Amino acid sequence: MKIETMFRHTREAFKSLKRNTWMTFAAVSAVAVTLLIFGIFLVFAFNISYMASELDKQVAIRISLSQTATNDDIDQLREKIENDSAVKSVDFIPKEDGLKRMKEQWGEDEKFLKGLENDNPLPDILEVQAKNPQQTESLANKLSKYNFVEHVDFGQGVTDRLLDLSGWVRNVVLIFGLGLAVLAAFLISNTIKLTIFARRREIEIMRLVGASNWFIRWPFFIEGGMIGVLGAIVPVTVVLLGYNAVIGILGAGEAYSFFKLLGMWPLSLYVAGITIILGVFIGVWGSLISIRKFLRI
Repeated sequence: MKIETMFRHTREAFKSLKRNTWMTFAAVSAVAVTLLIFGIFLVFAFNISYMASELDKQVAIRISLSQTATNDDIDQLREKIENDSAVKSVDFIPKEDGLKRMKEQWGEDEKFLKGLENDNPLPDILEVQAKNPQQTESLANKLSKYNFVEHVDFGQGVTDRLLDLSGWVRNVVLIFGLGLAVLAAFLISNTIKLTIFARRREIEIMRLVGASNWFIRWPFFIEGGMIGVLGAIVPVTVVLLGYNAVIGILGAGEAYSFFKLLGMWPLSLYVAGITIILGVFIGVWGSLISIRKFLRI
């Protein structure tokens, strides 16, 4: 297609939107309401996925070593674990460091821990990270059978439940999003049908002078895409401003915050990109299924 022809189609689409102000407003409103609901679910889904991935990074197998294990025994055990293909990393935490960490966690209430430096009851720890978090449980069961291993802890069941929840939420959002997209396309198509019906004489004249179906379709495709973009601007703005306010209230963006959410920069890019693309898609699709009927011979 020539550039001049595309400019002509774009001008016609703009003129149509301007001439049919109320119909354009109705179509844009239908898209905006639909995408607002979809955007909220999108934010929820991305954060569930983010929290699950962050948990994957923090999930570790803590191996409590026997008090009878010598330094040589610990070194040999560590080397054996590091050579396992399922292991990502192994860190040794001596009981002295474990006591320091405990004191730091208790803060001002660590007074009752005084005096334990001379008779430290904590065991030496090997902290093991699995390459694949899904294999944490099987790796922990394997490591529990090694010599000088007294106890193995890996947060049994917590990670799996959260990952299952994440997958369930993503599936729900996908199904719900597809349903909303179909509904929006249906509403847009009905609105655009009215504009096409009002311009049916124009379409008939274009067909009589030899215009191809695609030459007639393009202005309506561009018009539908514009409706999708206009309908996506408001929900994207509302969702991101609301999300930014939630982060500020919860303090979820701070480094020391316990309750962490996905940062504004990556989330705004994801939400804006997906929402605008979806808006354009359902706008063009709505135009496609609307004009098809009027171009049948």
